[in-house]
Amino acid sequence: MIESTLFQGGGEMGRRIREYDWASTAVGPIRDWPTSLVNALNIVLSSRFPMFIWWGSDLIQFYNDAYRPSLGNTGKHPAALGQRGEECWPEIWPVIYPLIQQVINGEGATWSEDQLIPIYRNGRLEDVYWTFSYSPIIDEKGAIRGVLVVCSENTEKVLAFHQLKESEDLLSFAIEAAELGTWDYNPGTGKFSGNARVKNWFGLAVDEQIDLENALTAITPKDRTRVSVAIQQALQYQSGGFYDIRYSIVNKLDGKERIVRAKGRAWFNEDRIAYRFNGTLQDVTEQESADERLRHAQHTARLAIESADLGVYEIDLETDVVTSSQRFNSILGIQPPLLRKNLTDLLHPDYREVQTLASRESLITGVLNYEARIIRTDKEDRWLRIKGVYTFSEDGRPKTLTGIIQDITIEKQAEEKLTELVAIRTNELQRSNEDLMQFAHVISHDLKEPVRKIKLYADRINEEMPDALPPRAGLYLEKIHHSAVRMYSMIDGVLNYSSLNASHEPFETLDLNEIVRNAQTDLEVIIHEKQARIDIAALPSVNGIRVLIRQLFYNLLNNSLKFSQANVSPVIKIYAEDTTQHAGAVNIVIADNGIGFDPAYQTKIFESFTRLNSKDRYEGTGLGLSLCKKIIHRHGGQIHATSNPGQGATIHFSLPLAT
Repeated sequence: MIESTLFQGGGEMGRRIREYDWASTAVGPIRDWPTSLVNALNIVLSSRFPMFIWWGSDLIQFYNDAYRPSLGNTGKHPAALGQRGEECWPEIWPVIYPLIQQVINGEGATWSEDQLIPIYRNGRLEDVYWTFSYSPIIDEKGAIRGVLVVCSENTEKVLAFHQLKESEDLLSFAIEAAELGTWDYNPGTGKFSGNARVKNWFGLAVDEQIDLENALTAITPKDRTRVSVAIQQALQYQSGGFYDIRYSIVNKLDGKERIVRAKGRAWFNEDRIAYRFNGTLQDVTEQESADERLRHAQHTARLAIESADLGVYEIDLETDVVTSSQRFNSILGIQPPLLRKNLTDLLHPDYREVQTLASRESLITGVLNYEARIIRTDKEDRWLRIKGVYTFSEDGRPKTLTGIIQDITIEKQAEEKLTELVAIRTNELQRSNEDLMQFAHVISHDLKEPVRKIKLYADRINEEMPDALPPRAGLYLEKIHHSAVRMYSMIDGVLNYSSLNASHEPFETLDLNEIVRNAQTDLEVIIHEKQARIDIAALPSVNGIRVLIRQLFYNLLNNSLKFSQANVSPVIKIYAEDTTQHAGAVNIVIADNGIGFDPAYQTKIFESFTRLNSKDRYEGTGLGLSLCKKIIHRHGGQIHATSNPGQGATIHFSLPLAT
């Protein structure tokens, strides 16, 4: 055997086999190869059909040029040549080795068609479909020494089949999902067939065949001629074969009538004769009913628009052409043809910016809504309410603006008169309120002097003539004294309350810690008498009117001290919460352990002259908390109280933080 002349017609793989170091494999050098292997290789290498050989107990591999592409551009080639099968195909060895063993054991050749056997090639594991056979190679002694593989890769064919099947499944799903009927008519035989849905609509058995004339009898008489003409027209080559028509059919079994839309196409041969006519049938009964309701709604809307005296318009935003109703033209005092510019030219100069801003916003929201003044071509000044809705193209561009206009001139004129009237009445009310406050202030000042004298002379009688008084006179004088003190306190409260609105002192930065210390100093006598404890956490600075904030804390502390429980030392806590600091304000809390009050009165206690307790046991005017509420509102804050009888009271109020 001359090795250099072997496999000369074997192409690239013939050359590679001649050049391979076979002595390093179980096959041994070429000069020692059996004739059966050489003959088998000659057949394989000279074939243009993909072939492959496993030889010997190690299943050493050989393959031809036709098989080479199946190994991919990168991966197993050329290492697969001379390699042991198990080393070359670890990813599929469990699948193919039993087939190889079947052949080697003499159990006969194998055959597989469109078999999925993934292999590693082109740098990854690919799903590859094969049609192949494994056949035994017999040596000179009649023993099976190798396995010949004749194969073809069918991946593209199988994938195309799968895609076709998937497309058919998708089409079938789409037909079912859309609840469509399908029909097919053979013009040559006159036979008409349909799917189960069509036959159910026509009242036919699923396996029943019908001709066109029987199918036409299911169509209501009023539509039958029109449908027959449409079919004959579609079967004419000049029509293009297209068919699209709506008609009514009646189920011959249950008599149910439905409206259907038939769409189809005729197909023509080279002689321009229709050989097939098929399409779909859709139940549009509800749609037709909805369309009828829509037409009714549109008619109703037109009546409503006319009754409301509205003008209707539509602007084509690509051409700026305006389509408008007669009332629209009448309101604006213009006549078609109209462009968008004709409308914007009517805007009052003061409202051009209003229109621009409204248009920009409407392109975001899809809705136009604004009011503006116009000057008609006849120079008449009118007010309009303008509304509209956009439609958009698939790429998001506005296509049309459709809407209404309403003349609201009379309404605006009435609003202006009402505004003037409200301003007049507000001024009158303000003057009346100022007069009332001034009157209260004057009366309070005038009342203080006689009350002071009542208290003064009652005290003098008690001091200068103690022995000359009858036994019960001292008791009566004491009652006069207390009544005068209470009256004096009430007059002071009224003065403070009436003068609050008149306060024009400026806002300034106030240290609440200093404010509270000053209030404690003013109340040190009662604090000492009641052995009260006041716990104060660090408080922030606020923006306020000093005299009012001092009055606020004085009143609240005095209130807690006044309404303490008998034989219990008052404990008052003052601290700030963080809950509203992000809004530029701070929540202040004043909590005590006093007598408390029923929760039902937590709003009423801030009303003027409100008293929840006997004036004989607890002195006061009923103005303290109402004055606090007024001070808080003057500073833009809120105040509320929480309590239960015998469990103390907690006052919450907010003040603006210092900036």
